[in-house]
Amino acid sequence: MRAFLMGAAALLSAATANANIVVSEIWAGGLAGTEATSDWFELTNLGGAAVDPTGWYYDDSTNDPTSDDPVLGLGSIAAGESVIVLTSWEDDFLTAADAITAFTAQWDVASSLSGVQIGYVDGGGGLGSGTDAVFIYDGNNAGANTLAAQQYVGPTLPASFVTDGAGNWSNQAAVAGVLGAYESNFAASDGLTEKAVGSPGVIPEPGTLMLLALAGLAVKRR
Repeated sequence: MRAFLMGAAALLSAATANANIVVSEIWAGGLAGTEATSDWFELTNLGGAAVDPTGWYYDDSTNDPTSDDPVLGLGSIAAGESVIVLTSWEDDFLTAADAITAFTAQWDVASSLSGVQIGYVDGGGGLGSGTDAVFIYDGNNAGANTLAAQQYVGPTLPASFVTDGAGNWSNQAAVAGVLGAYESNFAASDGLTEKAVGSPGVIPEPGTLMLLALAGLAVKRR
């Protein structure tokens, strides 16, 4: 397992070093009972220009672009913009629109999601307990390029995993008041009582974006 994780970490670093899009947050559900929100991840555009997500695909830790699933429902992603993508919504909701409505009801606290784009994966796998990952590709064939990727090794779920503002990924659950994380409106499933904690759609400050970009350049130069 340790060798696998080290190899995966090297792969993820190499994949993200050449991309302007990063996976900036992952919400892993895997909860008992009816879930209030789908599994989801956040993508942030660290580049200096807008990007078109048309033709993007998602896969989890299997990292197989030949069996990935399309990312839908997003328009152009501006420089510095963060967007949300729901996955495995079919487990708890009849339609993607239902899943987006439920996600908004869960996470829109004091208009925190105002202006945030929310897309979805069509038929994508969920983000499980323990170890999993998000891979974003520009196609669904063996020659597809990896645009962004991130792995987590998590504690007890549910949990939201985030970048720490210096380009490092945190494998600790998000804490309210830290790195923009906040309590959602209610618990993540009918089997829990504590409110979920995460920071969907929170756009990093310009200084944080610069730190993330510089961290990517440092990896690339090494």
